[in-house]
Amino acid sequence: MHKTKFNFFKSSNTTFNLVILTVLFLLNSCKNEINVAAPWKETLIVYGLLDPATSVNYIRIQKAYLDPNSNAIKFASINDSIYAEKLDVKLYVKLNGNTIDTIFPEYINGDIEGIKKDSGLFSNSPNYLYKITEPIKASRLSPNPEDYTYQLEVYDKKTGYKCSSNTTTTGYLEPLSPVTNNITPITINSKVGTYITIGYREGRNVKTYDMIIRFWYKEYDIKTPSDTQTKYIDWVLFKNRPTTSLRGYELKITSIESNIFYELLNYSLNADSDIKRIPMYCDVEFYGAGEDLYTYIQVNLPSVGIIQKKPEYTNISNGLGLFSSRYITAFRKIPISAEMKSQLKNSDYTKSLNF
Repeated sequence: MHKTKFNFFKSSNTTFNLVILTVLFLLNSCKNEINVAAPWKETLIVYGLLDPATSVNYIRIQKAYLDPNSNAIKFASINDSIYAEKLDVKLYVKLNGNTIDTIFPEYINGDIEGIKKDSGLFSNSPNYLYKITEPIKASRLSPNPEDYTYQLEVYDKKTGYKCSSNTTTTGYLEPLSPVTNNITPITINSKVGTYITIGYREGRNVKTYDMIIRFWYKEYDIKTPSDTQTKYIDWVLFKNRPTTSLRGYELKITSIESNIFYELLNYSLNADSDIKRIPMYCDVEFYGAGEDLYTYIQVNLPSVGIIQKKPEYTNISNGLGLFSSRYITAFRKIPISAEMKSQLKNSDYTKSLNF
């Protein structure tokens, strides 16, 4: 099944850590007697994406350092080696440059809240995070320009180490088509030469957008109709589509051949006379990325030329990682029109799929 996911937080075994570990492994295996390792230096790796559209946000803060007297592969699996103790973490909230509030994120174990860290070289349990329950304020253009900047300050009381970063939040995307704030049934046409129109006004401080339509359906074997499974297929309409400007509220309209959706279903699902499928509804989701997040993604795209070395990107002062903003504008459980249900049943692309 073709699925696309834009969940930044699950990339917890960071590129920076892996690069450091690879270098250390090579250095430790070298037989030269010259000590090429630098003196021990404390460094924190910070990852956080503030999303005004969600009720809870998280920041991950871990240690990364070069210790000439230890094996990096060994200490990476030890919990105490990757998490710093007694960190003082603050977020200063600024409106158009003026501080209006201070947030103190809560130190929590993500395992308890159902946020699992991917397994790998690094210890993955417990999964310590800094939790923000205060609403993140979205920047906006009207009625008056409001830019909310969140300044992150991290201080290790035990060692005196400090690192910092800041991000200006992204703003709300106003949908115009194929959905609006007033939800009405959606229709995706199967006929060749027809189009689905995508229209919206861009959010403030958004650099790029991804968009998907997630089609939900039920599936069961006619021999066991009570054993029903709920599934979905993601239609990615575009990725990394640049905005007109960071100002926001610029109108963007584009058209995409709608029969591509039916071709996707034909490619993704197996025709089986024993399998019955029932269309349910669609989700329409726009993923808006802030400027620093966009830059981080671009820097980490796969290399396609002879030169494979990538530049290191970080916006953490005296540290490594990324602190940026995103805005996920999502419309859930949009009804499927009777016309679309008919086309799912009778289209040449999908009539063998038993919708």
